[in-house]
Amino acid sequence: MMIELLKKLLILSLCFFAFASAETVVVDVKGDVDLEAFNCSKTNSVLIKRACYKSEDAYFLVQIKDNWFQHCSVEQKIFDALMQARSFNRYYNEKIKGKFSCYH
Repeated sequence: MMIELLKKLLILSLCFFAFASAETVVVDVKGDVDLEAFNCSKTNSVLIKRACYKSEDAYFLVQIKDNWFQHCSVEQKIFDALMQARSFNRYYNEKIKGKFSCYH
Protein backbone atom coordinates (compact mmCIF):
# COMPACT_ATOMS: atom_id res chain seq x y z
CA MET A 1 0.00 0.00 0.00
CA MET A 2 2.76 2.45 0.97
CA ILE A 3 4.83 1.57 -2.12
CA GLU A 4 1.87 2.27 -4.42
CA LEU A 5 1.32 5.62 -2.74
CA LEU A 6 5.00 6.51 -3.17
CA LYS A 7 4.86 5.51 -6.85
CA LYS A 8 1.85 7.75 -7.42
CA LEU A 9 3.54 10.66 -5.63
CA LEU A 10 6.68 10.19 -7.71
CA ILE A 11 4.71 10.14 -10.97
CA LEU A 12 2.74 13.20 -9.91
CA SER A 13 5.90 15.13 -9.00
CA LEU A 14 7.58 14.19 -12.31
CA CYS A 15 4.52 15.43 -14.20
CA PHE A 16 4.59 18.67 -12.23
CA PHE A 17 8.27 19.30 -12.99
CA ALA A 18 7.79 18.50 -16.68
CA PHE A 19 4.88 20.92 -16.83
CA ALA A 20 6.67 23.61 -14.80
CA SER A 21 9.71 23.59 -17.09
CA ALA A 22 7.67 24.47 -20.19
CA GLU A 23 7.81 28.15 -21.04
CA THR A 24 5.00 30.04 -22.68
CA VAL A 25 5.36 33.66 -23.74
CA VAL A 26 2.80 36.19 -24.91
CA VAL A 27 3.63 37.30 -28.44
CA ASP A 28 2.35 40.65 -29.71
CA VAL A 29 -0.92 40.15 -31.63
CA LYS A 30 -0.63 36.31 -31.68
CA GLY A 31 -1.05 35.52 -27.98
CA ASP A 32 0.47 32.59 -26.08
CA VAL A 33 3.30 30.65 -27.73
CA ASP A 34 5.00 27.63 -26.18
CA LEU A 35 8.78 27.89 -26.65
CA GLU A 36 9.44 24.16 -26.26
CA ALA A 37 9.88 23.54 -30.02
CA PHE A 38 12.06 26.64 -30.52
CA ASN A 39 15.81 27.08 -30.51
CA CYS A 40 16.16 30.07 -28.15
CA SER A 41 19.29 32.03 -27.36
CA LYS A 42 19.91 34.89 -24.98
CA THR A 43 21.83 37.82 -26.39
CA ASN A 44 24.17 40.40 -24.93
CA SER A 45 22.11 43.21 -26.42
CA VAL A 46 20.59 45.96 -24.30
CA LEU A 47 17.27 45.84 -26.19
CA ILE A 48 17.06 42.35 -27.68
CA LYS A 49 16.96 39.91 -24.79
CA ARG A 50 16.30 36.63 -26.62
CA ALA A 51 15.88 35.32 -30.12
CA CYS A 52 13.97 32.09 -30.80
CA TYR A 53 13.75 30.18 -34.06
CA LYS A 54 11.64 27.22 -35.18
CA SER A 55 13.33 25.96 -38.34
CA GLU A 56 10.57 23.63 -39.58
CA ASP A 57 8.19 26.59 -39.77
CA ALA A 58 10.79 29.32 -40.49
CA TYR A 59 9.17 31.10 -37.56
CA PHE A 60 11.19 33.67 -35.62
CA LEU A 61 10.38 35.25 -32.25
CA VAL A 62 12.30 38.08 -30.68
CA GLN A 63 12.08 39.49 -27.17
CA ILE A 64 12.68 43.23 -27.17
CA LYS A 65 12.82 44.44 -23.59
CA ASP A 66 9.75 42.74 -22.07
CA ASN A 67 7.77 42.33 -25.30
CA TRP A 68 7.75 39.46 -27.79
CA PHE A 69 7.33 39.93 -31.56
CA GLN A 70 6.94 37.39 -34.35
CA HIS A 71 8.28 37.13 -37.89
CA CYS A 72 7.29 34.49 -40.45
CA SER A 73 9.12 32.91 -43.39
CA VAL A 74 12.52 33.84 -41.96
CA GLU A 75 15.26 31.73 -43.50
CA GLN A 76 17.67 29.90 -41.20
CA LYS A 77 20.60 31.90 -42.62
CA ILE A 78 18.97 35.17 -41.48
CA PHE A 79 18.55 33.87 -37.94
CA ASP A 80 22.14 32.57 -37.96
CA ALA A 81 23.44 35.92 -39.22
CA LEU A 82 21.56 37.72 -36.43
CA MET A 83 23.16 35.46 -33.86
CA GLN A 84 26.61 36.17 -35.34
CA ALA A 85 26.11 39.93 -35.78
CA ARG A 86 28.32 42.39 -33.93
CA SER A 87 25.22 44.43 -33.15
CA PHE A 88 21.98 42.51 -32.67
CA ASN A 89 20.02 45.77 -32.68
CA ARG A 90 21.50 47.05 -35.94
CA TYR A 91 21.11 43.72 -37.76
CA TYR A 92 17.54 43.29 -36.51
CA ASN A 93 16.56 46.84 -37.48
CA GLU A 94 18.18 46.66 -40.94
CA LYS A 95 17.39 43.09 -41.99
CA ILE A 96 14.36 41.87 -40.05
CA LYS A 97 12.20 44.60 -38.47
CA GLY A 98 9.24 45.56 -40.68
CA LYS A 99 9.87 42.54 -42.92
CA PHE A 100 8.67 38.94 -42.72
CA SER A 101 5.10 39.74 -41.75
CA CYS A 102 2.96 36.88 -40.52
CA TYR A 103 -0.10 38.62 -41.96
CA HIS A 104 0.00 38.60 -45.74
